[in-house]
Amino acid sequence: MKKVYDKFLSSGFQDLNQDSSAHTVSLYEHNYRNYLPQDKQAKILDIGCDMGSFLQFVGSEGFENYQGVDLSSEAIEYCQQKGIMKVKQIDDLLNYLTMSAETFDLIAMNDVIEHLPRAKVVEILEKIYEKLNRGGVFVVKTGNLASLVGPRIRHGDFTHYLGLIEYSLKQVLLVSGFVDVMVEPFVFPKNKITRIVRFVGQKIIHGLWKLVFFFEFTNVPKIVDELIFAVGRKK
Repeated sequence: MKKVYDKFLSSGFQDLNQDSSAHTVSLYEHNYRNYLPQDKQAKILDIGCDMGSFLQFVGSEGFENYQGVDLSSEAIEYCQQKGIMKVKQIDDLLNYLTMSAETFDLIAMNDVIEHLPRAKVVEILEKIYEKLNRGGVFVVKTGNLASLVGPRIRHGDFTHYLGLIEYSLKQVLLVSGFVDVMVEPFVFPKNKITRIVRFVGQKIIHGLWKLVFFFEFTNVPKIVDELIFAVGRKK
């Protein structure tokens, strides 16, 4: 799998000639701003920093004590070429969390949990919990398998091990020790005509998709958006 991660960006998952970071930063701003620490000196860790968009986001919010880590050498090189130098490559996430003496006020993990082997998920999340300072926040984003495009999310990437919905995402965070866990859809800001049109269209499609759940199952999911994120805290 190391060979796949080393070429994770250029193997077709990302177009390295099209930097979409400004768009992604705006999405993080819209969805995550309320969960950032009040103290601008807070320490922040981005697990799976990829193309550096989350790090750009927290930097634009005035934070300086941030660090990104990733398994992909290509991702690290890409970040550094963009001028994001507070990144480093790791060989194994669980080993990194175990061996590192640092603790953080906010840990983010965007589009990473689905890449973790099921047998390791709880152990890794427990380590993340340990690495948070008291009152620290963990934010985790992933694809939503309860969405209409769930199969594409689950099987669209060779490195995906598992898929989650709002209930299973909340469940695994609670099992791992996090408190005040909440799950929300990760959505676009409605600040353009095209996005308003898309929002209305999605509401119609989501309503019809929930009808399918209503007739097929007794449990209708609250969230059927393509992406979801959870926020958990350390006591």
